[in-house]
Amino acid sequence: MHGIGLARLMLAAAIAAVPGFAARGDIVVLKNGGRIVGEPVADPRTGPDVVTLRTLPGVIVAVPRTEIAEHIRQRPAELEYDRIRTQYPDTVEGQWELAEWCREHNLSQQRETHLRRLLELDPDNVRVRAILGYTKVNGEWKTRDEVMREQGYVLYQGRWMLPQEVQILEEKEQRQASERDWTQRIRRLVARLETEPASAEQLQNIREPAAVKPLLKVLSEERRDPVRLLLVQILTRIDSPEGKRALAVLAVEDPVEEIRLACQKSLAESKFPESVPYFIGRLRDNNNVIVNRAAAALKAMGDKTAIPALIDALVTTHRIVLPPAQSGSIGASFSRSSDGRSATGLSSGGNQPRVIRRQVPNRDVLEALVELSGQNFGYEPAVWKRWYAQERHRAAVESTRPE
Repeated sequence: MHGIGLARLMLAAAIAAVPGFAARGDIVVLKNGGRIVGEPVADPRTGPDVVTLRTLPGVIVAVPRTEIAEHIRQRPAELEYDRIRTQYPDTVEGQWELAEWCREHNLSQQRETHLRRLLELDPDNVRVRAILGYTKVNGEWKTRDEVMREQGYVLYQGRWMLPQEVQILEEKEQRQASERDWTQRIRRLVARLETEPASAEQLQNIREPAAVKPLLKVLSEERRDPVRLLLVQILTRIDSPEGKRALAVLAVEDPVEEIRLACQKSLAESKFPESVPYFIGRLRDNNNVIVNRAAAALKAMGDKTAIPALIDALVTTHRIVLPPAQSGSIGASFSRSSDGRSATGLSSGGNQPRVIRRQVPNRDVLEALVELSGQNFGYEPAVWKRWYAQERHRAAVESTRPE
């Protein structure tokens, strides 16, 4: 910058720093800490890399953008406010009128300044107190913030909350941050499995409960069955209720039998108390495949309390949707499944699909019943129920006998 330009720049900054200086226009904050206030001037000679301001009549300053830390462009209303604000008297009426002018021109910060000055002149002005959010509590004016703090609340991320709620949110945020870190770490290790053998060992050493959700997330993204099995094996070694619940879901829903068996084995060895009720609930699933998988899981758990639910699931009824019959035909359909049982239904011609209901004997349910009871009454629920009632009666009688 030329010497004369630097001198003008220093002079403009010095003038702007003088108390009472009332130049209007943009505010330029310099990197050296100075401030220049002036009206923008279009000067084609300076180019886009220079900001040109008129600070006083006859004083024009060109400031290179490299010297500017911040350029605050004032709105027309702000410029007008700077021009008229000294015209209003420092009285209750004058400050109110100026505050109203600011409200009409959307200058909220300036409006609050004049409302607070009004309160200094008239502390009990109810109207202004209400505008500024004050209420009278035990004869004392207090802001909403003061009232909330006195009630034990704290301001957290723009909301008033109890300290306990803040602690819960902070713990949740920390947990989510930890889970994001774990997810990234596990993804990196999985990506390196084929090139860095040590990655498998690092994965197998994971024991932290915080890694459960990330493991499940990566598991849902992975398509290679051997890698998915590895992730499940890692999951089985983590002592976490959340991890055990995930294993129970995988034990019936995962399409890979080896993975289901690994989950069942882990749950049986840990005797996780929520497993049996969960598997019993899945016996009522509309999907016959899930019913049989749940029965296989109950067989692995070895818990005899599941016997009544297994009896109810021995033969289940399912809706079967068949393709439309030929147009104009009406008749009865008869089909035979691979297990030898039959299903019937009436159908009419047209383009509508046909729906039939079929009773399906569930092989895995029978195998679970045989394993848990030591009996085999085939696919005869009524016979199973009679036997179970007799067993309960016998157990009740034996429990009343004197020793």
